[in-house]
Amino acid sequence: MGAKSKVYHGVPSESLTKLKLEKLGRPYHKIPQQIYESAQKHPSLIPDYFMRNYRINIKPQGVNIDAVEGEVADLIYRCAYGKVGFSIDRVLLTEALESYFGSPTLNSEDTPPVSASEQRLRKRLGVEVIDIFARAMLAGDTFGELTQHDNSYEEVAWEYVARFRYQSQNTGRASTIAIYLDADLVDVLIHRFAQPITNSGRGKPIDNLLHLPVQVDCVVASWQMPLAQILGLAPGDVVAVRPFDRYEVRINRQECFTGLICEAEGALYLTSLETVKSA
Repeated sequence: MGAKSKVYHGVPSESLTKLKLEKLGRPYHKIPQQIYESAQKHPSLIPDYFMRNYRINIKPQGVNIDAVEGEVADLIYRCAYGKVGFSIDRVLLTEALESYFGSPTLNSEDTPPVSASEQRLRKRLGVEVIDIFARAMLAGDTFGELTQHDNSYEEVAWEYVARFRYQSQNTGRASTIAIYLDADLVDVLIHRFAQPITNSGRGKPIDNLLHLPVQVDCVVASWQMPLAQILGLAPGDVVAVRPFDRYEVRINRQECFTGLICEAEGALYLTSLETVKSA
């Protein structure tokens, strides 16, 4: 008589979550939960960074948090708490590089070998995007100074990887930015998340407030038209607009500064800011 199977759910074994003994009794579930909540609360932090620095408009498409084994990150950094890895799809990296230097984005599938400029830009993105990720996770705090970890003999074991998915509004291409966390860093984060934010003991509350994202709007055109004329507008119509002497800079719909707009190397810049005196 053959032995009967005790598995009745019909789910493939490779799709089951394997429990690790060292994780039992510890709130490891808080790591994916915190990353997901942070991404939902601040979905535009990384897209705003790319728009501000590289004039690329990328739209968030979601985030996946996975437990990984044997996966290799493009770059590995050491911080005060452990190691953190960074990877970026080359399609987004090359778009940032091409946009930064003002030349059109390559649309060919036959991409050239990785250049030194790409390597330098990947390193810069690694440090700055990880810093944005950490500040969003830790309410304005960071992982500390990041130093590149170049040790080809040491295989880093990652506990979690957060994959942020984006779609370029310029090219329509999908891309992913991945941030890896090792076991030491995860242990520190678990300890931090188990405590109230006000008791973190790192920095002053005002320092955390200074890193909160603020929406800033610059009014480049404004005019009045009769309603009948507005209703008569059709695609292709041209409306004459007179440029301002100075442009309003608003924070939370409140005019706070005025400035001038200038053009340099194909990009527009806001300069000569002056504080608006309240009445």
